[in-house]
Amino acid sequence: MSTVLQHIPATEGVRKVEADEGEVFDIAGAHLTWKVKGEDSGYAFAVCEQTLAPGESVPLHSHASAETFYVLSGTVEFFRVIDGAEDWIRCETGDVVILPPNSLHGFSNNTAEPCRLLGISTPLHQAFFDAVAAVEKTTSFASLPLPEAMQRVARIGAQYQMYFAPQDISSPVVGRRA
Repeated sequence: MSTVLQHIPATEGVRKVEADEGEVFDIAGAHLTWKVKGEDSGYAFAVCEQTLAPGESVPLHSHASAETFYVLSGTVEFFRVIDGAEDWIRCETGDVVILPPNSLHGFSNNTAEPCRLLGISTPLHQAFFDAVAAVEKTTSFASLPLPEAMQRVARIGAQYQMYFAPQDISSPVVGRRA
């Protein structure tokens, strides 16, 4: 080892996460794989890969933590509010969307092809998904009608400063911006 490296403090633990590796979360229409969890990053951030099949969407919600999405492949539309009005941002492969804390947002794949996103957020956001997964072990969300499953998810979300809005954004909206 070079003398420079002998004088620079370094920790061990550098590792690689393969393309097909990670902790899978697949509940109530959410399909994601945790690539980096809070404990992996010194509780600085969390990273997940999310897949939206054609016609799938993530419900309208907000949370206290900031979040960023990088579109790995496909096309996705993000809902936002600008000056009190609904607005949509169309994002394609290579685009990035930045969501500040407490921003009301949701997103939808309105194409005939799957969409893959890389989501970067905080461990608080990840903790919400972990709590949902823990409840899933005792009460399967798949066994419930979707509205009831989402009510349960919303109750868990409130404990993690995540709030779901009652508006359905999964169906096309007239006047959507491209």
